Amino acid sequence: MGHIKPEIRDSYNNFFQEENLLKPFLVGFDVTWARRRKAFNTELSMFFLKPEQFISQMFGFEHEIVLFISDYPNIEPRTMQAINSFLAEEPAKGRVDQSIFFLATPASDAQTWVADYSSINHQARISVIFNTSELIKNNDWTIRNILQRQLFSRDLFDYQLPVDNDLFFFGRAQIVADHLDAIKRSQNRGLFGLRKTGKTSILYKLGRIMNSLNLGAFLYYDCKMPAIRMLRWNQLLLKITTDICSFYKLPANDLKNDEIEISDQFLSVIKSTPANKLTALIFDEIEYISPLAVDNVHWKNDYIPFWQTLWAVQSQIRRLSNTIVGVNPLIAEQDMFDGIQNPMFGIIQPHYLKGLSQDEMRSMVKFFGRRMGISFSFDAYEYLHKRYGGHPLLTRQACSEIHEQNNKKTRPLEISKLELEKDEDRRDEELIFYCKHVVSELQKFYPEEFELLEKLACGQTIDVMDLSSYPVSSKHLRAYGLLDFDELRRPFFAIPVIGKHIGTELARKEKRPIVKRVIPIDSRDEWVTTRCERITRTLRDFTKLIKNKSLPDIFGINSFPEPEKFLSIKPVSQNSNFVVFINICNRCFVESVELYGRSQSKNNYYWEVFKPTYPDLWYSFQRIKVYRHNDLHLELNKFINEELNNFLKIDLEEKHPSQIPDYWFLLQQSVLDGLMLSIQLEINRLT
Repeated sequence: MGHIKPEIRDSYNNFFQEENLLKPFLVGFDVTWARRRKAFNTELSMFFLKPEQFISQMFGFEHEIVLFISDYPNIEPRTMQAINSFLAEEPAKGRVDQSIFFLATPASDAQTWVADYSSINHQARISVIFNTSELIKNNDWTIRNILQRQLFSRDLFDYQLPVDNDLFFFGRAQIVADHLDAIKRSQNRGLFGLRKTGKTSILYKLGRIMNSLNLGAFLYYDCKMPAIRMLRWNQLLLKITTDICSFYKLPANDLKNDEIEISDQFLSVIKSTPANKLTALIFDEIEYISPLAVDNVHWKNDYIPFWQTLWAVQSQIRRLSNTIVGVNPLIAEQDMFDGIQNPMFGIIQPHYLKGLSQDEMRSMVKFFGRRMGISFSFDAYEYLHKRYGGHPLLTRQACSEIHEQNNKKTRPLEISKLELEKDEDRRDEELIFYCKHVVSELQKFYPEEFELLEKLACGQTIDVMDLSSYPVSSKHLRAYGLLDFDELRRPFFAIPVIGKHIGTELARKEKRPIVKRVIPIDSRDEWVTTRCERITRTLRDFTKLIKNKSLPDIFGINSFPEPEKFLSIKPVSQNSNFVVFINICNRCFVESVELYGRSQSKNNYYWEVFKPTYPDLWYSFQRIKVYRHNDLHLELNKFINEELNNFLKIDLEEKHPSQIPDYWFLLQQSVLDGLMLSIQLEINRLT
């Protein structure tokens, strides 16, 4: 049972009138401070409540919570203004939880009113509303029931707009610090990244810091707005010049909308700004006023004089900086446009924004989840970060789906990694729209790189490895945090849910039953011949490499036996010729390893030496061995049968053979692709 500090009873004048309203909170809280405050023509009682341990664990309260008591019969916007004002002042500032407050009021429609207010003011503080008549009828469960009813039913994850206050801004400290330092030194920056990675939220954060430090003018322009992108270059420069005059209270009556005079006017105004103040110009969605513009094509020409002016003025007055933000960094990377020197080339230092780090993501998810009665195990946090790559929107929407899926369960509850994995397919289906939005412009801006993603999503890993050996082919994909490589230089999607979306979307367009792209019938002869030749050549290179490194042999002195039979393999279309194919592969590769082991008096060479030394190659050989057992043995032991089911599950993507029109060739393609990939991975492991 909580208690009220004695000094509150002795010194707080309104205590005895409000004691009955405070008593219900003692079942879970101590009352540590009290005052009567007035602001915005609104007077409220204000109490600090310190949660007991069981309340902290149940609702995620780590700091004291402010309880406001209102005597007014209605709630009005000024009530919320007063609450925000009191929370921003001492002693609440720095002491209490700034993200949430309690409000006790006699207003009968208070909860509905606050919900409507919050829907308009999207990032208002989390509020819990208590009706004073309900508090007076208190029992020991009143407070907990109200907290559960109002907090656990809300979906705090389902938010898609840029973050415009510090309460819900997570991570990005280093990026913010770097951009703030650039503004202080009048340097230019470019911030590029996938949609909804938090670029605009970072800009808002920069603006709040700059205003709080009174550094000067922070002027933000959303270039996708028709009021910006439809302007000609001189009109936009006039608007910027006028905005600067307005901020610094400089005369603007004589400014003219003239292409010749506007540059001199802009220079004159910048010279007139205070010498100890900075002017930061922020251009969000920069593509809309660049040579990349689709809707307002005048920017293909207007871009040059606009940025020539900004750069020329900045060269003279070192208290002006420009920050451009968008998806496509081409405007900062390309040296010429239509034969004219790009004025932005070399003066904008681009920074690519990837997902949140695992610690940053955990802080965000934990903050909202605990207030909704949801917590996650440590490996569940790891799963979320790996699955959604730290992408803020995808992570929050995934957690929103988790909340919805568990809305009938008693809370608080902890979500495990196993639960997340079991519900992965259904949850990811709900994220298709957001995945599409995140990568919507990649195909338009970088069609060749996007094709690389499609190849990877469709299982063409070897092709991707070949292409990505030229860094320029995947430069932006890596910079965006979409594509990554493991220690063996094997490519993978850093945001797997996006890879799944790209693969399934392409399969749908191409009317394929599975995501893996099967080689077309008219290309199979050439593909099988080429693949077998490359496997043979690369495997020989690998055996030479392991000899040079004095590693255990695979086939002995010579390469694998009967290479001519392997090189004569043709595409299969039915069970009978698949049996011939898989038996050739087994004799050439699997049996030759086992025979070499026996020649060295090591009967378990395949398992005890070959497997741990060359694990990826062993895996591809084991697929051959298992498929060969399946076709040449009437009965399989339990171990082989489990392995067979696992390989088929992977190669058929959990489809039944009857659902795959080219079933036998798909198995052949999987075997040959697996062989080629494994050899390359083993070479990479050694080099």
